[in-house]
Amino acid sequence: MQLKPKYKTFYNRIKTFVDKERIAISEAERLAFGTDASFYRLIPQIVIKSKTVEEISSLLKEASKLELSVTFRAAGTSLSGQAITDSILIVTSDHWKGHEVLDNGDKIKLEPGVIGSRANLYLRPYGRKIGPDPASINAAMIGGIAANNASGMCCGTAQNSYKTVADMRIVFYDGSVLDTSSIKSIDAFKLRHTDIYFAIKELALKTKENKALNDRIVGKFKMKNTTGYSLNALTDFHDPIEIIKHLMIGSEGTLGMIADITYNTVIEHSHKASSLMIFRNIEDACKAVSLLEHAPVAAVELMDSASLRSVENNEGVPKYLSSLSKNASAILVETRALTDDDINKQIEEIKTIVNTIETELPVTFTEDVNEYSKFWKIRKGLFPSVGAMRKLGTTVIIEDVTFPVPRLAEATLDLQDLFLKYEYHDAVIFGHALEGNLHFVFSQDFSTEKAVLKYDRFMKGLAVLVVDKYDGALKAEHGTGRNMAPFVEKEWGEQAFNLMIKIKNIFDPKNILNPGVILNTDKEVHIKNLKPLPKADEIIDTCVECGFCESSCVSHGLTFSPRQRIVLHREIARLLENGEEEQAEKLAKDIDYGFDQTCATDGLCALACPVKIDTGSYVKKLRKADKAKNKTAVFIANNFGAASSGARLSLKASHLTSKIIGNKSVNSLANIVGQSWNKHIPKSANNNLTGNILTTTEIEPLHVVYFSTCINRIMGAESGQSEDETVQNATQRILTKANCTIILPKSKEKLCCGMAFSSQGFQDAADISTQKLKESLLEASQNGKYPILCDMSPCLYTMKETLENSGLKLYDISEFTLKYLKDRLE
Repeated sequence: MQLKPKYKTFYNRIKTFVDKERIAISEAERLAFGTDASFYRLIPQIVIKSKTVEEISSLLKEASKLELSVTFRAAGTSLSGQAITDSILIVTSDHWKGHEVLDNGDKIKLEPGVIGSRANLYLRPYGRKIGPDPASINAAMIGGIAANNASGMCCGTAQNSYKTVADMRIVFYDGSVLDTSSIKSIDAFKLRHTDIYFAIKELALKTKENKALNDRIVGKFKMKNTTGYSLNALTDFHDPIEIIKHLMIGSEGTLGMIADITYNTVIEHSHKASSLMIFRNIEDACKAVSLLEHAPVAAVELMDSASLRSVENNEGVPKYLSSLSKNASAILVETRALTDDDINKQIEEIKTIVNTIETELPVTFTEDVNEYSKFWKIRKGLFPSVGAMRKLGTTVIIEDVTFPVPRLAEATLDLQDLFLKYEYHDAVIFGHALEGNLHFVFSQDFSTEKAVLKYDRFMKGLAVLVVDKYDGALKAEHGTGRNMAPFVEKEWGEQAFNLMIKIKNIFDPKNILNPGVILNTDKEVHIKNLKPLPKADEIIDTCVECGFCESSCVSHGLTFSPRQRIVLHREIARLLENGEEEQAEKLAKDIDYGFDQTCATDGLCALACPVKIDTGSYVKKLRKADKAKNKTAVFIANNFGAASSGARLSLKASHLTSKIIGNKSVNSLANIVGQSWNKHIPKSANNNLTGNILTTTEIEPLHVVYFSTCINRIMGAESGQSEDETVQNATQRILTKANCTIILPKSKEKLCCGMAFSSQGFQDAADISTQKLKESLLEASQNGKYPILCDMSPCLYTMKETLENSGLKLYDISEFTLKYLKDRLE
């Protein structure tokens, strides 16, 4: 690619301190990273996979000198277009996973690439969690959670990032760094940035003195509100450092980069109970919400009748949903406590409150995690249910607004009328009702000027409804981004809007930090740079490009993620549709390694995907189309034991050679024949597993069939690692400690799940492997009597698909431990 002059200068400068392989300028990589979960797309000129704060500082210094704009992105799950750019995109995910639990769990320090749910895992031993709990917490990263002030189902306004931030490290437009936890850093900042420090101090003072403006800000932030900047920082605090820290929350990368954030954590209650309460109509459901405002509830999620109908046929949801009356609506209520007595008292109190309103079904609570997970599956399935059912080529739109809780029923009916007016017949409404926060989802066609104009009129009508009629918030928790930027002044008024402009100018005088996001003078920015969604293949066409799959993908960070693979193939489809065959062919060739050769095709992406897309299946489909029956693959499948032995011998020889001539020399030899080698490649496995029957009488023996996969039978310990630490030996040790009778399948050396073949498109060979494995496991388990433990999750996933109706009980290590071992081990 030919870079524009300024970008070429920038590229040449940053090559001196950023590894070249972490700078992407190819068409394919820029396109792949130019996509986030929103319905907008801009293609960056340069993508940088950053590593350190020092590197970020240097990058911003160079960008500032050349006045080139910079956008930061972590997971890219944001919905309003705040993580895209046509300039420089700096990715803060793969190399930003640092965390530190502080004060016995009362605080946690997190870098922007830590996934939200992972942060809660770090805190679980302390009985704590972070306050923000967005629905995307299993994919969203801390950088975006803080920069968007994301909240969620339970945290409301009391436990969001704004309310729970303790400290942060910020990198400003000129590369300077402020660590708010360090007095030394604060003093240095005051000296270097007297302009920012005193300008913010004066701005806060003038805002407090302006009673009308001060009262407006205080009133607006009593509700859930992420429209524009966190102006409440100016009214809540006097210390400029505290104000700066809190202005950064929800600033969407337009004021600086949050390099790490320290949260004050909140209690993770040990006892939870949920109830799906079904009412005759939306009005009654909203009345119940108002009654529960001061009840001991952690979450109250509202779902209208269209919401319930959209998921009634989904797998795992209660069957009674399909028999509800036409207008039936629901609230999903959760209550939490630290003791059994408390949770029971709270349940009775809540039931007493809602019993004053007639329900369609009796109100019951469950503390069974499996049961109430079904309820929450309904709520979390609303967005993907519309996304999966939309007409091909259309975009799924999700927005969120806030209404005053006492007027929630009236506002919901008005919102439904607005959908009817603009003929969005698939729209569903749901949301965090205790906060008056409603989400709505519908599909939108952007393929014609008429369709785009319809969306524009709808958005303007929405602004009139929310702001003029209810004085609500146009954004509650998804961030302003580009989609609501044209309406910020309408919601806030001229005075507050001018205050936001002053804040932007103080922090970013050159306007290089994510320009056009939050504040934008273009009143049509919400209908520009719309993402194309051409039909590509039935397997991937329902993808909403949310990015939830990326945390499960083993090649993400090495090459492309499932989302990016889909984006690239949609672009190939678009080029072909437009008659640009040469460009399509070139792009297909450029992405071959990243798309095909590095996709594990293990199907794990489908587990995290809200619409259950298995991108691996798509890759396998393309591979199969390229390959006829392969006699070599069939031969290997029929002689897998010999092939495994040969692979182990190869590993032994390689390690022996490396001992004699050194790793570098072996790597050079490998490169000559087109292979790779490094010292971390595992040694040959000893593969000395034996079945055993224990004689201890402390606990009754548990019979288990242990199927060790071919990868663990071939590859053993890494250099410097003892054999005791291999998967096989560790698994056998745990099973022995739990007093299990270990049964090994016959001819275990000859067995393979088939994924090694199917992933490359060799289906005949895969079928041979599957049949051999099925026969062996049926015999070992006595036709499914005993559970089967598989020591590799992707292989287990393949087995569950190919052996679905075999009667075999298949588990990976995690599932097996939770079901069978947790009560047998200390």
